Amino acid sequence: MTDPPVVSPPPRRQIRRAGRRREVTHKVKVTEDQEARLAVRAAERNITVSRLLVESALSGGADVAAARAHLAGEMFRTVRVLGRIGLNVNQLAKVANATGAVPPEAPAALAALTRAADRLTELVSDGEPRP
Repeated sequence: MTDPPVVSPPPRRQIRRAGRRREVTHKVKVTEDQEARLAVRAAERNITVSRLLVESALSGGADVAAARAHLAGEMFRTVRVLGRIGLNVNQLAKVANATGAVPPEAPAALAALTRAADRLTELVSDGEPRP
């Protein structure tokens, strides 16, 4: 008995903006091996092969496009962390205002906020994620 074919989720569609029609079409011929490699790279990023080719050509290569996508993801994750920490700091401030005493968790929350803000600043300033 053979294994059922692996079905990947359909790629996300690009949102069309008014007045930005694509009127030029390019046809690219590739070998079956090249098609397989392109399909794998596109699937890794959850985009179509066409989108992969456009991004690769316009950004300096597939590796640059992948690094840019990784950097954007890293920035979004950091912003989400900042939001969660900010909510926690607001809750601690509410307790401090109500009781007149600073909760013992406040210094750790503020340190986490500083680390996350520094990480975002680092990502924005040089574009190179550091461990």
